[in-house]
Amino acid sequence: MKKTLVIASLAVLSTSAFASKARMEALGQGQVSRYIMDTRSVFLNPAMVNEQKNYIITEWGSAQNSGTDTDAAPRAEGGFFREMGTFTYGLYLGNNGSRLEHSNTFLDQTNALDLFLGGDMGVKWGARVHYANAKDETGAVNKKHNAFGLGLGAEMGDAEAYVNVDLADKSTGETVASYESKLKPSYTVGGSYKFAGWSFFAEYDMSKLNETLATATTEKDSTILVGAGRVHEINPTARLITDLSLTMNTNETTANGKVKTNALPATLGMEVDATSWLVLRGSVAQNIIFGEQKLANGKKKTIPNSTTVNAGATLNFGKLKVDGMIGNTAASRAGTVGTKEGVLSTDNLLTRVAVSYWF
Repeated sequence: MKKTLVIASLAVLSTSAFASKARMEALGQGQVSRYIMDTRSVFLNPAMVNEQKNYIITEWGSAQNSGTDTDAAPRAEGGFFREMGTFTYGLYLGNNGSRLEHSNTFLDQTNALDLFLGGDMGVKWGARVHYANAKDETGAVNKKHNAFGLGLGAEMGDAEAYVNVDLADKSTGETVASYESKLKPSYTVGGSYKFAGWSFFAEYDMSKLNETLATATTEKDSTILVGAGRVHEINPTARLITDLSLTMNTNETTANGKVKTNALPATLGMEVDATSWLVLRGSVAQNIIFGEQKLANGKKKTIPNSTTVNAGATLNFGKLKVDGMIGNTAASRAGTVGTKEGVLSTDNLLTRVAVSYWF
């Protein structure tokens, strides 16, 4: 009751701008959507800096988490974007651009920096530069890591296209000076087109990681994504989100050989302006018709338990917005946070919190 009174007494107006990984995951989109406009869109298509601008955002999490970012173990990051005449620029801190994680005790990306620049010359365009550099000379072996990537995008009426390239992501000196983990030049290329209220999208992603340890290993990963999505305005305060996509992934490692995963996931979501100060959202997603893996030995298996349900909320305090996931963690009697169990815990009411301010 006390929490409710505090929120109600402070919150006011506007639900026009949304942001954060929490919103995307609550709508079943992962960390970025191919058809829902959000601040996360700039990491897929840098030209979206022309659509989402004049704000600062902080994604709450652990500064120690330089690996894979998840809702159970979020990574601290954030940045700002601002309009300047016909241009928009931005600076973002802490975004880990790694496609494939370096194994063992190799250094991962840390203290990463992303710089954005976009403009409108009849065609909206955008560019992103990603950079990270680190070293550790305190142990018996000197360790180093560096990463460099570029992103380019364009938006032309109902069509958009983008390409993101990792030119370097190299870590050396794990336990022996000559040990090396190196990502070969890897890329994502894709685009979308809006027609009759739907967004039709296609994307191809390819990456390759070579590691030289006591034994040399290789990991190759490629994904083809084709689908369609729609945001349907039921009324001025409610939106229905639907999408259907085909994903075809091939992952090949020295240890497991080639594993192919094909799936046809469908998502149904909703987003409702419950009051002037509260937006609620949720989604359910599941593979339909088929979803299976084909192992290196030729045997196949169905991907089990593919149904996922997520929920989230945005609290509007004027130009200040607080996003979070709802009920995606469970609290034990000792108060520790566990995995998803569909429990609405008032001790952990909002998780994967992000705070943004629009000016």
